[in-house]
Amino acid sequence: MTKNVNGLWSVTLGPLEPNLYEYQFRLDGRKITDPGNDMPKPQRQVDTSLLLIPGTPPDFLDAQNGAHGTMRDETYYSTALGKNRQVLVYTPPSYDRSHAPLPVLYLYHGFWDTRYSWVTEGRLTQILDNLLAEGKAVPMIVVVPEAHALPPEDIPSTDNTPYLKKNQQAVDEELFHDIIPFIETHYRISDDSRERAIAGLSMGGLQAIETGIVHPGYFRWIGAFSPGVRPAAFSDEFNNALKDPKKINKDLLFFDIVTGDDDRNVGEDVTKFEDQLKQANVQHVYTLLAGTHSMLVWRPALYSFLQQIFKR
Repeated sequence: MTKNVNGLWSVTLGPLEPNLYEYQFRLDGRKITDPGNDMPKPQRQVDTSLLLIPGTPPDFLDAQNGAHGTMRDETYYSTALGKNRQVLVYTPPSYDRSHAPLPVLYLYHGFWDTRYSWVTEGRLTQILDNLLAEGKAVPMIVVVPEAHALPPEDIPSTDNTPYLKKNQQAVDEELFHDIIPFIETHYRISDDSRERAIAGLSMGGLQAIETGIVHPGYFRWIGAFSPGVRPAAFSDEFNNALKDPKKINKDLLFFDIVTGDDDRNVGEDVTKFEDQLKQANVQHVYTLLAGTHSMLVWRPALYSFLQQIFKR
């Protein structure tokens, strides 16, 4: 950036391709959001702003003309954690005009993020609205829980693997004891296992894989986008389940793993995990997309996953 005679700093960038970008300022060594931008990135510790450059014609993540679904912010009591918690629930445009039960996707965010990550930065609503308008996805309910059942601020060291394992246990317990019963009580969802899916990014990708495999037959579709698949983060139940690949292959209709080709956060771990799945003969689809550990990979991954599920 350069400073003018009035002491104001400025910089000109671009032109940039249509997309949703992250940026931040560093002020005296401190990372801060843009005070003139009303679109902060959803984080537990907010220091980043978002910039949307819409496409012409509109892109898959842009808000377009047509029917729009509804995003509800619900409060439930978590018996697993002993406190009130929040969950976001997307219902399609046709939800209030139909009495038919719908398939449901449980979608988890990543480390240090919040339940709004998939909505604000992930563009879940816009992506699914556009797919439904084009007839490329099945009308569905999407449930976006808080993926931090335990506060990550309490991590005693820079190695968050013990946290990931402990948090996953709490997340899994809360999902089945509290979130699923709440959703079943308040929304019209199908009781057919073929119409239940789970997915997530980074830490949420680990959670989707662990929960999807440890509860055989409950979820038939798993999406893991740049999952944090450190071996020490998996439970003994998960490792034991991998010993029976025939059961996993029978229970799952689609096991989708996507990561960026320049992901320096989890790329090596994902490669090793994918090799492990191949050696165990666990059926899955592994896709490399151009990009790093970011929404520039996860939004297209979600876009593709939503078109695959609940159709077979």
